[in-house]
Amino acid sequence: MRQLSIFFVFILLTSPGFAQSGGMLSATRDRVNFSGLLVPSTGVLFGVAGERGKLLGDAYYDTTFQAGNIRFYGRIGAVDSLGGVPIRLNLLHQEVEVRAGANDVRAAKAPSIRQFVMNNRAGSVSQFVNVREYKGEADKLGGFFEQVVPGKLQLLQRHSITLQRANYNAALNVGTKDEELLKKREWYVARGAEATRFAGTRKALLELMADKQTVIETYLKTRKPDLKKEAGMADVFAYYNSLISTGH
Repeated sequence: MRQLSIFFVFILLTSPGFAQSGGMLSATRDRVNFSGLLVPSTGVLFGVAGERGKLLGDAYYDTTFQAGNIRFYGRIGAVDSLGGVPIRLNLLHQEVEVRAGANDVRAAKAPSIRQFVMNNRAGSVSQFVNVREYKGEADKLGGFFEQVVPGKLQLLQRHSITLQRANYNAALNVGTKDEELLKKREWYVARGAEATRFAGTRKALLELMADKQTVIETYLKTRKPDLKKEAGMADVFAYYNSLISTGH
């Protein structure tokens, strides 16, 4: 009987199923070689590779190179300024790109530029001043202020850009694979060189112009400028500065 049991154990150990398991375990101890892959047509092990995400948006105040003038803090070679050159403002890196030739674009970093002006799509010019020319809340900033309205009370705008990351969840197949450059504009005001954030609301406007509040309230009621638009806000500041300059 004992000999019969040993015989059955021997048969099991040498059967194809056990031999294959042993062979597989043995093979894993060796380097694995490529042998071709047969992808099953059904099942959930494999999925179809999807498209890669894209980068949406652009990093520029205006993608078009516009004629402009640049004034540097120091001398760049033999000059301290450039005039009538094609330029554009890169908001992501806060630098001014200069097109020196058909396939030649140079970049000047913000710390080297005091100010620059360039034509804009509206048919006028946009003026930018380095934030280092201001103090107060400007001390924490880098790059440039766009000087929307000059005068005793300056209306400034700071342009920046943020990257909205992809949030695609492969397991749930939800979200987006794309990343997007989002442009952001913030209002600042300055009396002299002191710059502070400005909310851009009617209430904030009347508090800022408290010395002319009655006149400004009348202006807002009769002219009805759209304070959500740059042109509307600029009109109010230009009017206020005209009151200051004429002594009204």
